[in-house]
Amino acid sequence: MARIRLTPPPGFAFDAVVRSHGWYNLAPFTYDKSRALLGTVVEDRGRAVDVRFDGSEGDLSVEGPLDAATLRRLALRVFSLDLDLATTRRDLAGEPRFARALDRGAGRILRSATIFEDAVKMLFTTNCSWAATQGMVVRLIALAGADGRAFPTAASVAWLRASTLRSRVRCGYRAEPLAALARRVATGKLDPGLWEEPARTADALRESILRERGFGPYAAEGLMRILGRHDYLSLDTWVRQKYRELYPGPRKSTDRAIARRYAKFGASKGLALWLEMTEDWHTHSD
Repeated sequence: MARIRLTPPPGFAFDAVVRSHGWYNLAPFTYDKSRALLGTVVEDRGRAVDVRFDGSEGDLSVEGPLDAATLRRLALRVFSLDLDLATTRRDLAGEPRFARALDRGAGRILRSATIFEDAVKMLFTTNCSWAATQGMVVRLIALAGADGRAFPTAASVAWLRASTLRSRVRCGYRAEPLAALARRVATGKLDPGLWEEPARTADALRESILRERGFGPYAAEGLMRILGRHDYLSLDTWVRQKYRELYPGPRKSTDRAIARRYAKFGASKGLALWLEMTEDWHTHSD
């Protein structure tokens, strides 16, 4: 069992990253807020291994039966520690509430252990309730994950037929896109790691994700948010409803109203929207 300690960047806040969106509440993540412990399960040479991230001492440590380099890579990815928020701070400086959010550690979005896991989970959030998403993730892990505990790799999903995914995971129309995505990744026809390259323009990244079956604007832009690319808004029913709670107006003009309000934040407009929609998650005690 190895344990390493990392010095996070200035302004880092463990809980703000963990609860930046709902991933912490999707298997295989587990979160003990009172103890500042985030756990997940990853596959290593065909077995499921537990990894634990500890923010209880104000910094960040990670522990698991993996080598130190792998643990470090996991921590950097899961907590988005590779992101430089300097440009974001400049984009959002004109709005005090967003500056305060960044000061309390917002701006970094929790990621899964792999980009494949993030992509599948995003696919599973489309056109359904959060409870349905949770159920699909749990059933996919039980069906194809190592020891029924780790999130499955693309290779372990690729051999499953769409009909099997539809009946066993109960993921509806998402079965065909999931099967196609897994096969493309497993065969090397798609390297989703390229989506994480910072040199790729936001427009090119969005178009690349949109080419995958099942990924419309909401899913593509939501995945971009997880990757720290906030040039787009990723609008879904929840965001639209939340916006109208904060800014009452006709539903038919909601998308236009959102676009107008956040346009001034440039390449950080998607994050500005997300920070405002989720502000009460972090300013009210659980």
